[in-house]
Amino acid sequence: MALAKPRSAAIYPAVFLTSAGVLMLQIALTRLFSFTLWYNFAYVVISLALLGYGASGALLSAFPGVLRGNLGRTLFFCSIASAILIPASLVVYAHTPFYPLQLFRDQAQWAYLVIYYAAAGIPFFLAGICIAGAISAASERVTRVYCADLVGAGLGAGLVVTAIWHLETPGGVILAAGLMAAAAICWGWWWRPVAAVAPLALVALLAAGGGPFWRSLDFRPSVEKLMVRLTEPGWVPRYRRQPVYTHWGAVFRVDVLEPLGKRVPATGWYGGLSVRYRGLLPRILHIPHDGDANAAIFDASNERDLKRFIEDSEVSLPYLLLRPRPKVLIIGGGGGREVLAAIYHEAESTTAVELDPITADLITRRLADYAGRITERPGVHYMVGEGRSFVRRSREKYDLIQMHGTDTLTATSMGANVLFENYIYTVEAVTDYLAHLRDGGVLCISEIEPTTPLGGFFFPHGILRAGAALEALRRRGVEHPEQNIAAIAPRGEMAYLVQPRPFTRREVERLKRYCAENGFLPVHLPHYKLHNELAHFLRAAPDMRAQLIHASPIRRDPPTDDRPFIWPYYKWRHVFNPAHHYELATLRWSGQLVMVPLLGVAVLGSLVFILGPLALFRRRGLYSPAASGLAVYFAALGFGFMFIEISFIQKFVLFLGYPTYSLTVVLSALLVSSGVGSLASQRLIPRAERSLVWALAGLLALGVVYIAAGSHVFEAFLGYALWVRIVVAVGMIAPLGFAMGMFFPTGIRVVNEVAPQFVPWAWGINASTSVVAAILAVMLAMSVGFRLVAVCALAVYVLGVAALYMAHRRAHIASAR
Repeated sequence: MALAKPRSAAIYPAVFLTSAGVLMLQIALTRLFSFTLWYNFAYVVISLALLGYGASGALLSAFPGVLRGNLGRTLFFCSIASAILIPASLVVYAHTPFYPLQLFRDQAQWAYLVIYYAAAGIPFFLAGICIAGAISAASERVTRVYCADLVGAGLGAGLVVTAIWHLETPGGVILAAGLMAAAAICWGWWWRPVAAVAPLALVALLAAGGGPFWRSLDFRPSVEKLMVRLTEPGWVPRYRRQPVYTHWGAVFRVDVLEPLGKRVPATGWYGGLSVRYRGLLPRILHIPHDGDANAAIFDASNERDLKRFIEDSEVSLPYLLLRPRPKVLIIGGGGGREVLAAIYHEAESTTAVELDPITADLITRRLADYAGRITERPGVHYMVGEGRSFVRRSREKYDLIQMHGTDTLTATSMGANVLFENYIYTVEAVTDYLAHLRDGGVLCISEIEPTTPLGGFFFPHGILRAGAALEALRRRGVEHPEQNIAAIAPRGEMAYLVQPRPFTRREVERLKRYCAENGFLPVHLPHYKLHNELAHFLRAAPDMRAQLIHASPIRRDPPTDDRPFIWPYYKWRHVFNPAHHYELATLRWSGQLVMVPLLGVAVLGSLVFILGPLALFRRRGLYSPAASGLAVYFAALGFGFMFIEISFIQKFVLFLGYPTYSLTVVLSALLVSSGVGSLASQRLIPRAERSLVWALAGLLALGVVYIAAGSHVFEAFLGYALWVRIVVAVGMIAPLGFAMGMFFPTGIRVVNEVAPQFVPWAWGINASTSVVAAILAVMLAMSVGFRLVAVCALAVYVLGVAALYMAHRRAHIASAR
């Protein structure tokens, strides 16, 4: 069905605005759900909601009368309904008590889950109808429509981070609704110009009242999160605390809880605190991130008591091994506890790198007086950035590199983290840290370690940390790396001390004596034979260690930059075997646990959207011998594009130095360049078959160059200014995106030639299989790494092109008969 109306050009800005709104809504909701739910369940809800986006093509295929009727009117009402439902869904998220970790304890949670899905999915479904309808209506001009689709999505990706920083996350959702309303203006102009008045009024209403509307809503975190425990009276009897400051950011939502009304005794529960400490706890401003991961700002009004508290805490442990006036680097500055330790131990200089700008603003400006203006002390440098990237670019060397609790459940890329991928604990990261230590320097990694009911320790993620250190030392040529590592458990926490050289007996004796004096547990000390799982793992010969890794139901081989999953996760064959489950906190493996059924639901939904319309086509006598080949082709495009997108976002985090930069730059560059490729595909090469050959050849050549040489380009430009690295990143991504953008419109041209009724079906296949691909890409990366995910993407494109050629040939043979 070709466009005939003189106002048909309005379809291009309508598609552009719809795609921008969809991308912005997807990312903003992921951030919102990361606070109200958990990261892994945010991933689940968004993935299933996006299935509705793909279902639109199946619906239009099943009910072709929609396309033969007044399509402009249909798309107008779908767009305006989506614009109204998006802000209305915020009310659902604020008032629905959905707690995902209680699904198997409280049957009502399943009803709340359905409500969440409906609220999230219906706007995506309506937007999908708009895109699928536009592609079907303008299939002869698909290169332009698809270009508007991709460039709009690229704009949405490019603006969403800025929108969230300035409007906060719910404001980003409102902005997405505004874009959908603006699209409705265009659809209305295409259908009937007077119809554009209503969405124009809606845009004005959202602009004027959107902010007050979402600020009137009370979004609450899931009851299992730390913020709930800190604010409920049970934490401190008869005392309920409220947030005194809240801000949604692109990294996470930050809340500042009012301090306790009075100081309380340190009764032994405070993690990492020495048994020698008999005083009161300092007044603390707790700062939950996304309702859980907690930073803390200590009241510095009583400097003497605070100094005693810090000196009797685990944070002071590494200073036992350092020379006087050390030079210190802190990765994860947080509320400044490690900075205080450096100040009180008279560090020559202290550099603290904090990922979240909001937290940094709190300690350096808003709450600077409460914190004692520690970031303004002589020699202290507190900055915003990603710690690993900072180290890679730095030419300085330090006596101490310290990380404490930086492996919290925070996301790498806008809350998209589902299995706790993080680049600061990989083998390559530890190698970088060791290379930036002075002679006699120490790397100290501290974290919370789960305990057994009898007070012992589990060491599944401790083995990942220790394994990364072992492998990094081995790569540096250390023959017995276990002699360079000490592990100490300071009352509910674990501290791993790593040196480029072996620990001396004198240093080990000092550590052993310190543990005895402070009530800390030595887990592994060089020159001593301690008996526990971690110590046995560290002391084992390399071949025995390899056998332990192979036999364990948990992945224990050290995390790498190619597979940066730094928390314990089960090998896939053991995920549903309760006999092997460690008593880890449920949410630490629930992300993996939900991925398998999520993949199953996504595959089932995709099959319904693919096979359902095909069965209807046969019943109506519309079957084409090219159908199976077309289905494989458009499914391959969904898989290939998503595999490359996800692997690129992960790989560019280190290069660009900040997760949000990676998301914004990669998505924007990839989508916009793909849109340009779509627009150029028919103009450059009019024949579809030849266009596919050139596009595939270019994609394979560029993909191989990226896979083989990408890391070398990163190394060459890593020390340059951010704008230079962004230019280099765009230069690496754009040619690949240009080639990828040619495949979908070329496929639609073939569909128009052999089976034009299949156009909306093709869109639905591509969209729904993209959801499957997003889940499968992460699962594959856990097993084989992101590099091989990119290789799989290239192989899938080859398969898809071969399937389309076969489909085209079958259609011509059938028509010749």
